[in-house]
Amino acid sequence: MYRGLWNLITKHMDNSHAVSVFLPVMIVGWTLAGVLAGLVICMYTGTGIVTALADLICAGGYAGLIMGLLGGCFFLYRIGE
Repeated sequence: MYRGLWNLITKHMDNSHAVSVFLPVMIVGWTLAGVLAGLVICMYTGTGIVTALADLICAGGYAGLIMGLLGGCFFLYRIGE
C-alpha cells in the first residue's frame, strides 16, 4: 500500500515535493480508516456513536500517528537507503 501510493505521487511530481504530499496523505488516510473501523464496530455492537465519539476520534488519531506518520517515515527511510 505504501509503495503504491508513493509510486502514484512520484508519477505526478518530483521526489523533493513528493514527501510533502506523501506523509499528510498517509496520516489522513489512516486516521479516516481508524475512525471508520470504529464506526463499524459501534454499529455492530449497538453502541451509541455520540457516546463513543471521543473514543473514535482518539483511536483514529492514534492510527493516523502510528500507522500514518511513523509507518510513512519508516517507509521513506527504507527508500532512501
